[in-house]
Amino acid sequence: MHVRLAHPVAKFLSRKLKEAIKGAAESKLAFDNLNDTAHPEMVILWKAEEALAHANRVEDPTAMDIYEVRLEKAPTRKQQELHLLQAQNCPDHLVINPPEESQISLSRDVKRLEMHPTDMQLLKVARC
Repeated sequence: MHVRLAHPVAKFLSRKLKEAIKGAAESKLAFDNLNDTAHPEMVILWKAEEALAHANRVEDPTAMDIYEVRLEKAPTRKQQELHLLQAQNCPDHLVINPPEESQISLSRDVKRLEMHPTDMQLLKVARC
């Protein structure tokens, strides 16, 4: 029975080893490209962080968090529109609505804002 299981397991492990070797080669190419294109001061900083993380990994496993991907989320469409409106500071709709009506509408919208307004609420106020 054990012999019958050994062949599929060996085949599986062989395939996984080949995939790991291929993945390591691809990662090395990407790493070399990053090293070649990064600012030399950044490379020095990364090497220092890596050495420190490896020195502290036994006592503090969170030291290895330097390898976590740190990406900022892209702003939503509403956040981008709000940013553009704030940058322009251009009340286009005042041409259509009289200023008094716009001020009344704006004051009503501001009163409805909560402690932590949503992007939609901020965008509505910014448009006024």
